[in-house]
Amino acid sequence: MEYAKDEIFQIRYNTKLNRLQIEHESWTSKILKKIKNHKLITTIIIALIIFSTANVIMIYNFMEILQSV
Repeated sequence: MEYAKDEIFQIRYNTKLNRLQIEHESWTSKILKKIKNHKLITTIIIALIIFSTANVIMIYNFMEILQSV
């Protein structure tokens, strides 16, 4: 039933073609919808990105310290 409600509200009348058309979602709204539906996977991906970035920064700083010695 929820899917039917979503599909009904996305139908708009196109005056140029003189008929009803279903509006297509933009890629950003699709991504935001997936983020809202899959919170655990999103949290894991964000944590992975943060820890990977921190790891690269720490390795770079360690190499800088080794070069200065």
